[in-house]
Amino acid sequence: MPSAPLGQNHLLSRLPPAEYQRLAARMKPVELEFKQVVHKFREPINYVYFPIHGAASAVTVMADGSTIEIATIGNEGVVGHSILEGNDDASLYDIIIQVAGDAWRMDATVLREEGKKGPLRELLARYNKAFIMQLAQSVGCNGLHSAQARCCRWLLITLDRMETNVVPVTHEFMGIMLGVRRATVTDVLIPLHEQGLVNNTRGMITILDRPGLEKLSCECYRRVKSEFDRLMG
Repeated sequence: MPSAPLGQNHLLSRLPPAEYQRLAARMKPVELEFKQVVHKFREPINYVYFPIHGAASAVTVMADGSTIEIATIGNEGVVGHSILEGNDDASLYDIIIQVAGDAWRMDATVLREEGKKGPLRELLARYNKAFIMQLAQSVGCNGLHSAQARCCRWLLITLDRMETNVVPVTHEFMGIMLGVRRATVTDVLIPLHEQGLVNNTRGMITILDRPGLEKLSCECYRRVKSEFDRLMG
């Protein structure tokens, strides 16, 4: 397997080079497609993914089929790390690819083995703490903040995990992630476009004024970012 640049996944890039190269031999590069479901609620986690490009969403699906995102995962972390908690390998939520990209894939059994020793153990423990904080913040955000503030927060968190200023996303998919109607997303994005904060074209949102977008976002974006920076450096 060819070695990968350490900067491709920031969690892996924090490993000592020799440790990274050893683990790289136990991973496989894969493509992740838009709307691909990589984990299903209560189904076994067979593989974990270290995203390189693109982003994944941890979502909760209700009995009537309505969906809302509870966390975003990109090149800062890993999809499927919950298998390290206890002996149950079932997923706690659905994981859907919100932006297509590529990732390193590792067998879940390998992560169980490797995640209990060495520098990877400490990294995963820190990441898990930051991830749980993101989940907790999402609960408050989804219940207390306006659609506009939540939309800005979602865009900013997604951008951070993709390291770009362009998000390939439709209004319909954003509505699913935010738990609102498609029309609500359109109503939110129109004034952002008119104020010059974003360029909103079909299936693509380009951020033109990030500081302006941050001002309209709720406190949740800054709190989640601050905690990831503190724990993950």
